[in-house]
This record gives sequence, structure tokens and C-alpha cells, in this order.
Amino acid sequence: MHFQLPDDLLVLQGRMRDFVRTELQPHDATIEETGYVPDEAMAGLRRMGLFGTNTPKQYGGLGLSMLGSCLAIEELAKAHTAFYYLSGVNVHIGSKAIEFFAKPKIRDTWLPELASGRVIGAFALTEPEAGSDASKITTRAKRDGADYILNGKKTYITNAPVAGVFTVFATLDPSAGAKGIAAFAVDAKTPGLTIGRTVEMAAGHGSDHAEVIFKNCRVPRENLLGQEGEGFAIAMRCLDAGRTHWGAYCVGAASQLLSYALDHASQREAFGKKLRDHQGIEWTIADMASSLHAARLVAYEAAWRYDQGDAAARTTTAALSKYTGADMVQRVADATLQLFGGAGYSKDYPIERIWRETRVVRILDGTSEIMKQIIARNTFRNHERRNSPT
Repeated sequence: MHFQLPDDLLVLQGRMRDFVRTELQPHDATIEETGYVPDEAMAGLRRMGLFGTNTPKQYGGLGLSMLGSCLAIEELAKAHTAFYYLSGVNVHIGSKAIEFFAKPKIRDTWLPELASGRVIGAFALTEPEAGSDASKITTRAKRDGADYILNGKKTYITNAPVAGVFTVFATLDPSAGAKGIAAFAVDAKTPGLTIGRTVEMAAGHGSDHAEVIFKNCRVPRENLLGQEGEGFAIAMRCLDAGRTHWGAYCVGAASQLLSYALDHASQREAFGKKLRDHQGIEWTIADMASSLHAARLVAYEAAWRYDQGDAAARTTTAALSKYTGADMVQRVADATLQLFGGAGYSKDYPIERIWRETRVVRILDGTSEIMKQIIARNTFRNHERRNSPT
């Protein structure tokens, strides 16, 4: 088994590391204070192709593998989370449904715009009464001649206030559950689509989350993604990509936290010696480093499995990566904050911000409880397969 990254991905990793350090991290404090991502930072994200890391080159993307995309996101996660919400989220749940399931005309219209960052995509799935149980959505789609009419409300939709196109999930037949759901690409300027209340979150300044309201919103039939009844499967396919990316994001954020912890332990003195020379601190650092290393291996395997095209393995390892990463980064954030003491809890350092930013990974794109359900069911299947009579 070979654990060395290819030369081209090592070059990408190095370029991303320099870009994040010199062009993004200097804006972190300003974004946290103002809730606004500066234009020059947005221009840098576009120049680096981060709105379309694994979007095909024919549509203006970088055409990276999922592993390459995850390496880029791992580095991006070392800066303010707004950068990832605007660019990285745009790659997976913002554009994948259009890339994989849109009719050629719709795909050709939107995908180059999304990959370039000229347009931001949003994923309108969650509703006030339908979160983890996405099959219970109540937004309705009714056929009307050559169109569909959408009515309903979505909530907590990332980037909704700045989105130019939405992937919208609505039910054609509530009695059919998941099999009654359809997906649509909807232009943000479509009459009947309005942005409702902006929801203030504990973290993620610089990328807004809001309600999206549909009132007799008329969508042409050509905007249907896939076929009627395939909406739930389309959502899950996009979430596989999102969960794989989130695993890599957690690895990057934890790596940044560990770097802060190592610097602090090497400089700070207590009881007559450096913190790093206290055995208890050594154990803490060892726990942080080993859990980070394990999560990185899981994240890279998930990306590799995604690239192999095995749907079952893709879904399971994506869930495993997100669950492992979300749990790991919170433990690393807590340990780093504890190591810094009162200073770590203050806004003088970015630690409390990263602590808040990474907490939501246990919730979005499928809660940790849903991830455990996916992992457990696959574990039972594998057990039964191994022990079934031949």
C-alpha cells in the first residue's frame, strides 16, 4: 500500500498552503468583526479555482479528483470558515446536482458560472419541520402544463442571500415519502422565490443562512433534475460529496488548532519549565496528534473511495469521514482551548472561533446520529455477508 501523495497533488497542497497563509488568514479577524468577506479575498478564491475544485474542466472547473479537492479544502479550513462556506460548499451541494442530473442546456448555463464563482449555488432541502428526516419535506411541486409550481418554505439555507441558483427539493406526492420528491434548478430571480429571515448562527460570520420562501413559483419542466421521484436520491448523492469534503475540512481545522497548541506549549512556562516539558501536556499533545492522524487517513480513504465510483462504499466512507472528523476536531478544539486557559476562551485568539465554527459539523449535511446509523447498518451488512453460507 502506497501512502505518498502524487507529485501534482503535493504541488497543489503547497500552493494552497501559501495562498491561505498569505491571502486569506490576514482577513480572519476582519471577517469575524464585520461579517463581510473582502473583495480581494473573494478574487483570490476565484483565481485559485476554489469554486470549482472538482468540477470538470470543460465547465471551467479545476477538474480535480475528490482526493485533490479534499486536499485543497484541508488547507482552506485553516482560515476563516466563511471562505469554505462560500467556495467549498458551492462545489458539492451548491453545484453537484446540476453537474450530475441537469439537462444539457441547464448544465451549460449554470455550471461555468458556479465553477468560476460568478454565481453562488445554494441547496434548498432543510425545512422547519424536516431536518434529518428529509423525506418529510412539505414544499410542494405541482405540474401545470409545461411547468411546475412550487410552494413552501426552506430554512437554514447556506448562502441563500447571495445565491444565484438554488437546487430545490419539493414533493410531488407527500404520501409517497422519499419516492415522491423531485429536485429542480431554480434561478434566484424567478418570480415567487423570495429570501426570508436571515438566521443568525453562533458561527460562520461572512456567510449568511436564511429562509427561502416559494409562493406560486413557476419553474419550467426543463429545470427538473433527473426524473420525478429521484429527488431524495439526488440529495443523498450530493451529500456524499459534502460529507467527504467536511471530513477533510475537520482535518484542516484540527491541524491549525494543533499548530497553535504546539507553539503555545513551546513558548509558555509554568512551574519553572515549558509547558511542553510537563508529562500531562505531552499526553494531551499525543492524543491530539494521534486522533488527527487517524481522521486524516479516514478522510483520504473516503476521498479515494469516492473517486473509485462504488456507490455503497462512497456513502459509507463519506459518513465515516464526517463522523470521525466532526468528533475529532471538537476534541482537539476543546483540548487546545484548555491548554490556553482563559486566553483560549477570549476573542484575542482564534481558538474559540474555530471551536464554535466546527461544532456545527456534527449537525449539518446529516447529523452525527445519522452518520452512525449509516455506519452501523453497513457494519451489519458486512458481518452478515462474511458469515453467510457459501
